[in-house]
Amino acid sequence: MGKRAETIESASAPASPVVDRLLGSAAWPRLPAVPHILGLFLITSVCGLVDATCFLSLGQVFAEMMTGNLLLLCFFLGTGHPFARHFMLVMALAAFALGAVTGGRINRSSRGHTRFGFILEWMALVVALAVTVAFDAGSNEIARDLVLSTLAFAMGLQNALLRRHGVPDLATNVMTLTMTALFADSHLSGGQNERWRRRLGSIAIFAASALVGAALTYFAGPGAALALAALFFLVALAGLTSEAGRKPG
Repeated sequence: MGKRAETIESASAPASPVVDRLLGSAAWPRLPAVPHILGLFLITSVCGLVDATCFLSLGQVFAEMMTGNLLLLCFFLGTGHPFARHFMLVMALAAFALGAVTGGRINRSSRGHTRFGFILEWMALVVALAVTVAFDAGSNEIARDLVLSTLAFAMGLQNALLRRHGVPDLATNVMTLTMTALFADSHLSGGQNERWRRRLGSIAIFAASALVGAALTYFAGPGAALALAALFFLVALAGLTSEAGRKPG
């Protein structure tokens, strides 16, 4: 049994210790210990910050909430707006899809249980922040499109990864199902109110982060909100451990 486990471990190990240091989970235990649940709540706040930044300063497009982009695109086309004027919505949808494909492949790879995919996402957030600050993405169209695409890719990657690393009743993005569960399972409706703290916490954190993101974007610029998102995600990385990623559900 021991020999078999050793064989499996060596088969999934990276070819180089340098790669293992940069991309594997071995690089991260030095970070302060963060519970897995807290890490997911921090990711929820990242979603609110990113979407507030994109919608308010990057052309009223969401990087994470694809439902909103689909609705806006259909509303504009249905009311006679030219397609070319709203191409950014399509670009965000495509970048998100690419991120989701990437996350799906990572989930099925030998590194699907590690922080590898989340490290890639954090790097994408840092790139988006750097471009925003260096080229004033709010007024530079090329920089804006690059930042929006990078953030949408990161959010697609994140949503795919959380299909493996997430936990029940802790939503990190769209709150419709979470709100439904919170009230449909409440004592008022004859339910047992299971895990109501997770559900309520998700909604409250998402709303608070969107509020903070809007204020930072409006008063300090998009770079401020993205900097806070990158910082929160870096802290969250310490809670996205390989052990938690192996848990069922």
